[in-house]
Amino acid sequence: MRIVQMSDIHVGSGLFDPGLLSAAIEETNALEPDLVAVAGDLTMEGYRWEFDEAREYLDRLTCPSVLYAMGNHDAKNVGYRHFEDVFGLRERSMIVPVPEGEAKVVALDSTKPDLDEGEVGREHYAWLDREFRGWDRGPRILIVHHHILAVPGTGRDVNNLRDAGDVMAILREVGVDMVLSGHRHVPYVWSISGIRVVHSGTVSTYRIRGTMPPSYNVVELGPEKVTITLKEPGKGEEPLASFAREPAKTSEFYPAFERYVRYDELPF
Repeated sequence: MRIVQMSDIHVGSGLFDPGLLSAAIEETNALEPDLVAVAGDLTMEGYRWEFDEAREYLDRLTCPSVLYAMGNHDAKNVGYRHFEDVFGLRERSMIVPVPEGEAKVVALDSTKPDLDEGEVGREHYAWLDREFRGWDRGPRILIVHHHILAVPGTGRDVNNLRDAGDVMAILREVGVDMVLSGHRHVPYVWSISGIRVVHSGTVSTYRIRGTMPPSYNVVELGPEKVTITLKEPGKGEEPLASFAREPAKTSEFYPAFERYVRYDELPF
């Protein structure tokens, strides 16, 4: 399975470079991925014209499976209304045909209006469980804008996923293979408890941190190995991470999952 992961497009920012986004889209089409995962912050201020412009660019993607997550910048100024009008549901699941079967991919809205930090929220826990538990036809992949684990090279971590502990416990419990995130503008990969957490940089702006350039990721899930490549739009690429397809799961945790996370029973 081949995935192109991009995020933090930030149409409307003074540091947005349309040439970078155009190059990334052209390169993505040439790669013919099975999935394009756009992990949030399509816009800068959540205005309708920013969503419309982002849509004009992203409509040039030829991949039949493109899934969008909403970012904190998209939720500004009641921008989530425009996201729904232009890009569809803020959270959804998709079954993606892949060489080894079918992948279950879930896009989750972790935003709170006008806040930089995010939260999955107890009201989503049962849904996450239901979408992933028992899936055995291929990879299980979550797309969420906010970072679950801290990203090095990003300064003080003050706007992460506020219920990250509960969410990680759920993802471990239901056997999610990979989490695709953005938000911090720095590409990095963690592997923990059998879950690979893959962060992408900003694909089309110069809102960069430290020495990291504008970039996006290409994830290759082979039968034996997973490789992740960092690509600079219009320039080149370098390895970001590689690991065995089957993660090492040598640890055991004995207190019951239900002692930590309880799913709310909602009245609807």
